[in-house]
Amino acid sequence: MPHPQKQKSLGRLGLMIFAIVSLAIGAYYRLPSLGDRPMHTDEAILAMKSAEFQATGHFQYDPKDFHGPGLHYVTRVWSKLAGWGDSATWTEAQLRTVPVVCGLLLLLTTLLLRNALGRMATGFAMLLISISPMMVYYSRYFIMEVPLVLFITLSIAALWHYSQGGGRWWLVLAGFSLGMQHATKETFAINVVAALVGFAVTKMMAGDFAPRRSGYDTGSSKRRAARPWMWVIIAAVLTSIMIYSGGFSDWEAVKDSALTYLNYFKRAGGSGHEKPWHYYLTLIFWRKDGLAWSEAMIGCLGIVGMLHAFLGNHTKQPGRQAFLIFLSVYTFVLFFIYSLLAYKTPWSILSAQHALTLLAGVGAAAIAGALRGRISRIVFRVAFGIGMYHLIAQTNLAIHLYAADSRNPYVYSHTSTNLMQLLPQVRELQKTAPDDAFNVLVINRDAGWPLPWYWRDIKSVHYTDTVPETIDARIIIAEPEMQAALESKFAGRSYISPDSFFGLRPGVLLKIWIEQSLWDRHTLRKEQEKQKQHSAP
Repeated sequence: MPHPQKQKSLGRLGLMIFAIVSLAIGAYYRLPSLGDRPMHTDEAILAMKSAEFQATGHFQYDPKDFHGPGLHYVTRVWSKLAGWGDSATWTEAQLRTVPVVCGLLLLLTTLLLRNALGRMATGFAMLLISISPMMVYYSRYFIMEVPLVLFITLSIAALWHYSQGGGRWWLVLAGFSLGMQHATKETFAINVVAALVGFAVTKMMAGDFAPRRSGYDTGSSKRRAARPWMWVIIAAVLTSIMIYSGGFSDWEAVKDSALTYLNYFKRAGGSGHEKPWHYYLTLIFWRKDGLAWSEAMIGCLGIVGMLHAFLGNHTKQPGRQAFLIFLSVYTFVLFFIYSLLAYKTPWSILSAQHALTLLAGVGAAAIAGALRGRISRIVFRVAFGIGMYHLIAQTNLAIHLYAADSRNPYVYSHTSTNLMQLLPQVRELQKTAPDDAFNVLVINRDAGWPLPWYWRDIKSVHYTDTVPETIDARIIIAEPEMQAALESKFAGRSYISPDSFFGLRPGVLLKIWIEQSLWDRHTLRKEQEKQKQHSAP
């Protein structure tokens, strides 16, 4: 009976080539045209909070929404390293470099797991992370998800290294990363639960993660097992408290960071974001909203990686099998919990998608190592190349042509590109009105976001969600359904309303009313400018 062929190994140079190519591809798709897409409401709110934090040095934590200060601390550090200057001048492109950098660091963090995954699997995983449409899209999005996934991966990698004989600093890194997860987004608790389940199942099925030759080797076995976790817990608690309290000064925020989970239990019911249980599976395997999208290559290879974790031959590397079983169970539990929750947004599943992509690297390496013949290896390489081309084609569509289009499954309640036409119109009217006589009233159920970000330098813009009793604004921007209520408050003042609408986001339109005298002066100014241009030599 012939012996099964050993899985092909990848040398250090080969892994380095994988890493360089993946990093170059990742940067190529993450960095260009960051300012082209309109700001999503969440991005705009977080951008305002970051700018305020930079200007005042104080972060006002809201336990009901908007998450913790982790992203804003990361932004503050990066803004200083990149030399952004005054926060009042920050741009969308600058802010989006924060998730870009975190996304590239996440890609490189895969190297910390090279012994857990195997070098070939690490190389394949890095390639897939670099071109995954979901990963690339949200690596260009100023929200918490990519920094959160980075900290999650760092903590897992640090614990793996400690289990393989690493020193206590790996425990400190794991604790710091865990504390930053809590400070970044409250949903990290789901990842902790999934990791604990994964650890328990691994202990039952595969035993220990492997050799522990340094660290704690005195005292009873229970004390030896508990002491490493104390390093992690203490580092995590100190990090979280320091971030939430702003350097141990705002203890109310620390208390609120714990009480906030009462609010999140309520939000788990949906809060307007209800989706069917299989929503996240459709994002991975097949979704068609006018256009067909699929990361089935990653999903199918991830399943192969899971099967390899449980059924593959790991007799010479029991520690690796233990890690792969952990990663498989962790990934499955994440998908299971998120699928059970009625509250679903596409970016929420990113940590599970990343874990699945790591397993996809394992699956690709397992297939490549199992193939014996030259033809079968060529067929695999061609198929993998075609799959990469398919992912790259979708990534190009997602970040460029359909970056703010609802037919893109990663676009969710996004600001319409049509709204960008409103911004220069108001700026032009501002040039016409005297400085002390220019004011704008925005009436919208969500306070007009993201308009407060774009007009943050105009101090005379006021936002409300209901029609006020009296109106004295020179410009009014409101939903068309409010027209009758608005006109009843004009009190004899004359307004002109151009026959055009601006999409705030899907299902929400805005209309503009301009005071007649301001419109007349604006029209006159434009005519005078035209005459000057024609008379110029």
